[in-house]
Amino acid sequence: MIDPVVALISAGAIVLGAIVLFWPEKGLIARVRWSKETVKRVLMEDALKHIYNCEEENITCTFHSLASKLTKEESQLNPIIKRLESLGLLVISGQGFQLTTQGRNYALRIVRTHRLWERYLAEETGVPETAWHEQAEIKEHLFTEEDANRISRQLGYPRYDPHGDPIPTASGDLPPQRGRSINHFSNGDIVQVFQIEDEPPAIYAEIIEKGIHLGVLIEILKKSKSELHVLVEGKVQTLTGLLVKNIFVQLAPDEKQLEETPQFLSSLKIGEEAEVVGISRACRGPQRRRLMDLGIVPGTAISMQMTSAGGDPKAYSIRGAMIALRKDQADFIHIQPLVEG
Repeated sequence: MIDPVVALISAGAIVLGAIVLFWPEKGLIARVRWSKETVKRVLMEDALKHIYNCEEENITCTFHSLASKLTKEESQLNPIIKRLESLGLLVISGQGFQLTTQGRNYALRIVRTHRLWERYLAEETGVPETAWHEQAEIKEHLFTEEDANRISRQLGYPRYDPHGDPIPTASGDLPPQRGRSINHFSNGDIVQVFQIEDEPPAIYAEIIEKGIHLGVLIEILKKSKSELHVLVEGKVQTLTGLLVKNIFVQLAPDEKQLEETPQFLSSLKIGEEAEVVGISRACRGPQRRRLMDLGIVPGTAISMQMTSAGGDPKAYSIRGAMIALRKDQADFIHIQPLVEG
């Protein structure tokens, strides 16, 4: 004879298990199904964005290039391509693909979200710039069109992302591309950076490491077939290969002149005083606003007062107040030493 208590517990366990498995939207099966559908959607959106980028560069998008971008076997792409074709988002043309009007509009929404989120990270957070692209790659699949519109309003409807890429409007209009490859310019030209390609990440990180950011002035010193020698903020840098191809510039206006080799606040010794000339363009977002809130603006006098036991941070006197800055912060601040006499 079955114990009623055991039978009741067993029945309860069966019911609970069924709820966990089959509960609409929140059950295990529903979650697994949602996860699989999300993966499919992300792949479809990544495919649309890649085809869009190819079309922008006048490159034919093929199975091979798409498989390489999505890190999938070409055979794995067949269901994705067939789904996109059935939805009227692309057409197969010869050995490649072309977006339909509907497909291009879809791709532009993804691109818009990606670039708006990069702009948000640059202006509103302390996320390192080498991480902006990777984080935006995730957010572009999670945000709704309403989310993108909200961020755009919050940022004041920006036209370009922090790499200089144009941000599509809500209606799909694109601001004009700015600049040409730096390789198009000649020895002696002074150019201003308007766009930096952020892929591949390793190349972008190397460009940033060389002190090249949007708005920076560069003098072309020597140009050869394999490399470019340039002057960036007082330092000679050598650009090769993709570094050259990924930097887009315009001739600097006549009134803009290259600064002499800049001196940094971190170079001051105890008791020395200087005048703030400016803040490096590499410093942006909350960190730049914090320095300006501290009174670090062009024309302000600042002096180094003391060093911590470990040498970093250092204490500076500015406008009657004492502030502490780490070396990496002081390296953003350009100064002109004040000479007594």
